[in-house]
Amino acid sequence: MNMFPSVRAVALIFVVVVIFRPAFQTGFAAKNAAAKSITTIDIDSEGRVHIVQSDGQEVVPPKEKDQVSVASARLAGNKLAAGWLVEFANCCTSYPIPLTLIIYRPGKPLERFGNGMMIADWHFEAGGKQVAFSTNTVHGDLVPQYELRDTSTGRLLDKWDGKLTQEAPAWTNRN
Repeated sequence: MNMFPSVRAVALIFVVVVIFRPAFQTGFAAKNAAAKSITTIDIDSEGRVHIVQSDGQEVVPPKEKDQVSVASARLAGNKLAAGWLVEFANCCTSYPIPLTLIIYRPGKPLERFGNGMMIADWHFEAGGKQVAFSTNTVHGDLVPQYELRDTSTGRLLDKWDGKLTQEAPAWTNRN
Protein backbone atom coordinates (compact mmCIF):
# COMPACT_ATOMS: atom_id res chain seq x y z
CA MET A 1 0.00 0.00 0.00
CA ASN A 2 1.41 3.39 -1.03
CA MET A 3 1.49 5.86 1.91
CA PHE A 4 2.30 8.86 -0.29
CA PRO A 5 -0.43 10.65 -2.23
CA SER A 6 -0.20 10.52 -5.99
CA VAL A 7 0.87 13.54 -8.00
CA ARG A 8 -2.69 13.77 -9.35
CA ALA A 9 -4.16 13.87 -5.84
CA VAL A 10 -1.76 16.63 -4.77
CA ALA A 11 -2.50 18.60 -7.95
CA LEU A 12 -6.26 18.24 -7.39
CA ILE A 13 -5.96 19.45 -3.79
CA PHE A 14 -3.87 22.41 -4.97
CA VAL A 15 -6.44 23.38 -7.60
CA VAL A 16 -9.34 23.15 -5.16
CA VAL A 17 -7.65 24.97 -2.27
CA VAL A 18 -5.69 27.65 -4.12
CA ILE A 19 -7.54 28.31 -7.34
CA PHE A 20 -11.18 27.67 -6.41
CA ARG A 21 -11.00 28.82 -2.78
CA PRO A 22 -12.62 32.23 -3.48
CA ALA A 23 -15.64 30.43 -4.93
CA PHE A 24 -16.20 28.72 -1.57
CA GLN A 25 -15.82 31.83 0.56
CA THR A 26 -19.05 33.08 2.00
CA GLY A 27 -20.38 36.15 3.74
CA PHE A 28 -19.56 39.84 3.72
CA ALA A 29 -15.76 39.45 3.41
CA ALA A 30 -15.93 37.16 0.39
CA LYS A 31 -18.03 39.60 -1.64
CA ASN A 32 -15.37 42.29 -1.18
CA ALA A 33 -12.18 40.22 -1.54
CA ALA A 34 -11.00 41.71 -4.83
CA ALA A 35 -10.52 45.33 -3.73
CA LYS A 36 -7.08 46.37 -2.58
CA SER A 37 -7.68 49.82 -1.08
CA ILE A 38 -10.42 52.20 -0.02
CA THR A 39 -11.14 55.51 -1.72
CA THR A 40 -13.81 57.00 0.56
CA ILE A 41 -16.05 56.30 3.53
CA ASP A 42 -19.26 58.25 4.15
CA ILE A 43 -22.41 58.07 6.26
CA ASP A 44 -25.75 58.63 4.53
CA SER A 45 -28.82 60.39 5.95
CA GLU A 46 -30.26 57.02 7.07
CA GLY A 47 -27.20 56.20 9.16
CA ARG A 48 -25.67 53.64 6.82
CA VAL A 49 -21.97 53.47 6.04
CA HIS A 50 -20.90 53.64 2.38
CA ILE A 51 -17.37 52.61 1.42
CA VAL A 52 -15.99 53.08 -2.09
CA GLN A 53 -13.08 50.80 -2.93
CA SER A 54 -10.26 51.41 -5.43
CA ASP A 55 -11.98 49.12 -7.96
CA GLY A 56 -15.03 51.43 -7.91
CA GLN A 57 -17.21 48.99 -5.98
CA GLU A 58 -19.43 50.55 -3.31
CA VAL A 59 -19.77 48.50 -0.14
CA VAL A 60 -22.58 49.04 2.37
CA PRO A 61 -21.82 46.99 5.49
CA PRO A 62 -24.86 45.55 7.28
CA LYS A 63 -26.27 47.39 10.28
CA GLU A 64 -25.51 45.94 13.69
CA LYS A 65 -28.28 44.45 15.83
CA ASP A 66 -30.04 47.28 17.74
CA GLN A 67 -27.97 49.94 15.94
CA VAL A 68 -29.53 53.42 16.11
CA SER A 69 -26.94 55.37 14.10
CA VAL A 70 -23.27 55.62 13.18
CA ALA A 71 -20.68 58.36 13.63
CA SER A 72 -17.00 59.26 13.23
CA ALA A 73 -16.30 57.51 9.93
CA ARG A 74 -12.57 57.61 9.15
CA LEU A 75 -10.18 56.32 6.52
CA ALA A 76 -6.75 55.04 7.55
CA GLY A 77 -3.66 56.75 6.18
CA ASN A 78 -2.67 53.63 4.23
CA LYS A 79 -6.20 53.46 2.72
CA LEU A 80 -6.35 49.76 3.58
CA ALA A 81 -8.77 50.19 6.49
CA ALA A 82 -11.76 52.34 7.40
CA GLY A 83 -13.72 52.56 10.61
CA TRP A 84 -16.78 54.02 12.29
CA LEU A 85 -18.59 54.08 15.62
CA VAL A 86 -21.93 52.32 16.05
CA GLU A 87 -24.37 54.10 18.34
CA PHE A 88 -27.02 52.39 20.44
CA ALA A 89 -29.97 53.57 22.53
CA ASN A 90 -29.07 54.23 26.15
CA CYS A 91 -31.51 53.95 29.03
CA CYS A 92 -30.28 57.06 30.81
CA THR A 93 -29.80 59.61 28.01
CA SER A 94 -31.99 61.20 25.38
CA TYR A 95 -29.37 60.42 22.72
CA PRO A 96 -27.64 57.26 21.47
CA ILE A 97 -24.10 56.47 22.59
CA PRO A 98 -21.24 54.82 20.68
CA LEU A 99 -20.47 51.37 22.11
CA THR A 100 -18.81 49.61 19.17
CA LEU A 101 -15.95 50.55 16.87
CA ILE A 102 -16.00 48.68 13.56
CA ILE A 103 -12.97 48.35 11.30
CA TYR A 104 -13.44 47.39 7.65
CA ARG A 105 -10.62 46.00 5.48
CA PRO A 106 -11.39 44.87 1.92
CA GLY A 107 -11.79 41.11 1.71
CA LYS A 108 -11.59 40.60 5.48
CA PRO A 109 -14.25 40.07 8.15
CA LEU A 110 -15.37 43.18 10.01
CA GLU A 111 -13.46 43.71 13.29
CA ARG A 112 -15.50 44.95 16.24
CA PHE A 113 -14.02 46.62 19.31
CA GLY A 114 -15.49 47.90 22.56
CA ASN A 115 -15.74 46.99 26.21
CA GLY A 116 -19.33 47.92 27.03
CA MET A 117 -18.46 51.49 27.97
CA MET A 118 -19.06 54.54 25.76
CA ILE A 119 -16.33 55.01 23.16
CA ALA A 120 -15.21 58.58 23.65
CA ASP A 121 -12.69 58.86 20.81
CA TRP A 122 -10.72 56.79 18.32
CA HIS A 123 -8.07 57.06 15.63
CA PHE A 124 -5.82 54.95 13.43
CA GLU A 125 -2.16 54.47 14.30
CA ALA A 126 0.77 53.19 12.20
CA GLY A 127 -0.94 54.26 8.97
CA GLY A 128 -3.91 51.98 9.66
CA LYS A 129 -2.22 48.84 10.97
CA GLN A 130 -3.40 49.74 14.47
CA VAL A 131 -6.40 51.44 16.01
CA ALA A 132 -6.52 53.31 19.32
CA PHE A 133 -9.70 54.14 21.20
CA SER A 134 -10.75 55.40 24.58
CA THR A 135 -13.80 54.45 26.61
CA ASN A 136 -15.37 56.15 29.59
CA THR A 137 -18.60 56.67 31.49
CA VAL A 138 -21.35 58.58 29.69
CA HIS A 139 -21.32 61.55 32.08
CA GLY A 140 -18.07 62.68 33.58
CA ASP A 141 -14.53 61.52 33.17
CA LEU A 142 -14.61 58.83 35.84
CA VAL A 143 -12.90 55.70 34.48
CA PRO A 144 -11.10 56.35 31.20
CA GLN A 145 -9.54 53.34 29.51
CA TYR A 146 -7.37 53.40 26.41
CA GLU A 147 -6.65 50.45 24.12
CA LEU A 148 -4.31 50.01 21.17
CA ARG A 149 -5.26 47.10 18.89
CA ASP A 150 -3.95 45.45 15.75
CA THR A 151 -6.50 46.03 12.95
CA SER A 152 -5.80 42.72 11.21
CA THR A 153 -5.93 40.41 14.25
CA GLY A 154 -7.81 42.43 16.87
CA ARG A 155 -5.01 41.62 19.30
CA LEU A 156 -4.54 44.00 22.24
CA LEU A 157 -1.13 45.65 21.78
CA ASP A 158 -1.16 48.11 24.68
CA LYS A 159 -3.51 49.49 27.31
CA TRP A 160 -3.64 52.53 29.59
CA ASP A 161 -6.13 52.81 32.47
CA GLY A 162 -6.90 56.13 34.13
CA LYS A 163 -6.48 59.77 33.30
CA LEU A 164 -3.76 60.85 30.92
CA THR A 165 -0.46 61.86 32.49
CA GLN A 166 3.03 62.48 31.14
CA GLU A 167 3.68 58.74 31.54
CA ALA A 168 0.81 57.81 29.21
CA PRO A 169 1.87 56.34 25.85
CA ALA A 170 1.86 58.81 22.94
CA TRP A 171 -0.86 56.87 21.08
CA THR A 172 -3.40 57.70 23.83
CA ASN A 173 -3.43 61.40 23.06
CA ARG A 174 -3.29 61.64 19.24
CA ASN A 175 -6.24 62.69 17.12
